[in-house]
Amino acid sequence: MNYIIISAIWAITSYFIGTVSIGDYVAKLKKVDIRSRGTGNPGASNIYAEMGPLYGISVFFIDIAKGLIITLPIILLGYPTWIATVGIIFFLLGHMVINPWGRPGGIGMATTMGAGIVLLPIGALISVIPSFLILVITRRPSYTGVFAFISTVIAGWLVHLDLVATISVLILAGSILIKFQFQYRDLETHK
Repeated sequence: MNYIIISAIWAITSYFIGTVSIGDYVAKLKKVDIRSRGTGNPGASNIYAEMGPLYGISVFFIDIAKGLIITLPIILLGYPTWIATVGIIFFLLGHMVINPWGRPGGIGMATTMGAGIVLLPIGALISVIPSFLILVITRRPSYTGVFAFISTVIAGWLVHLDLVATISVLILAGSILIKFQFQYRDLETHK
């Protein structure tokens, strides 16, 4: 099958996976309107703060699995990394921007971590312990996430020397930073 056709199919599939906001579903199961609590973000960090560790950690790992789902099959089947990157971009469009089912999802930190794990696995592995220490010291998931992406990109590039995968993870990190800035700027202006 032609790579362009595979890329188009994967882009559409990834987009629809991106539109599924796990945090919203978990909050609805507990009859909590997570969008009106804390930061208003349906991501793992706000779920953790507003609903408890069990729910926050569950959302975190399910969101990581979403990132794995949009990259791992492409890589395991031996398709070029750029097809996974196209999937990531469309996933982010569905998750962060254009959602036909309602409001967009959260910042996308955990889901993009899942994608980064597949694209730069050794770099991601190298970043685990230092990132965990940053979390323990600062107790700020946002600082931890930024550090994890930076260390994954640097270690991943040095180990893998895969320009496409490295640029893909940089796109992920940049999109999260942009979404974070817009979402929390809007939160401050509504207070």
